[in-house]
Amino acid sequence: MRSPTNPRLILLTAAACLTASLAFAQATEQKPFEPSVGQAGKDVVWVPTPQALVNKMLDMAKVTPADFLMDLGSGDGRTVITAAKRGLKAMGVEYNPDMVALSIKNAAAAGVSDKASFVKADIFETDFSKATVITLFLLPDLNLRLRPKILEMAPGTRIVANSFRMEAWEPDQTETVSDDCVSWCTALLWIVPATFTPLTVVPAGAMTASCAAIYRALLVFWGSFTSVRAS
Repeated sequence: MRSPTNPRLILLTAAACLTASLAFAQATEQKPFEPSVGQAGKDVVWVPTPQALVNKMLDMAKVTPADFLMDLGSGDGRTVITAAKRGLKAMGVEYNPDMVALSIKNAAAAGVSDKASFVKADIFETDFSKATVITLFLLPDLNLRLRPKILEMAPGTRIVANSFRMEAWEPDQTETVSDDCVSWCTALLWIVPATFTPLTVVPAGAMTASCAAIYRALLVFWGSFTSVRAS
């Protein structure tokens, strides 16, 4: 004999199953990534540069739309996005893929995806030689590891760092922000210098006619100068 079916019991059972399924889905659903100050990174923990200092760093570098800026360790993308808002192409190099995804999202929200780009990469394995402006917020030992590559960049390239120095390489300019900044409020600017090679002595036989003429004129001048001194 078939047992009678209770519609109310079936309905309650179905509702209980649906509620349990929804609760399980909510529990297992991945929350959107949110960065936290001090979170561990590959080489440093993440601490964002205050926006007021970002503005000062770009001011010190005198960025223009003709520049190409690269931010080494770009975090949430704020420096790159701020630069893009000023009209220049900018790229962030960041090792944490979640931070890269967040930066891309932030750039889209700011309407600068056409000028701001981000790559997941190791800053020590990245070619940044094409940049005309480099920004960074790294510890001194990391700055020193980057310094040899920085000094190989084109003369006139601007390097702007938050707070930390490069040992014996003295900054060309230092500025501290007091408004809207509580910590990490000092920006340092370096200009990559031209590299000079020692003068080469040219053999006399290889001297061009014009050089020889200049050389003879200098001899004449020196001779007249010494005779005047002797008199």
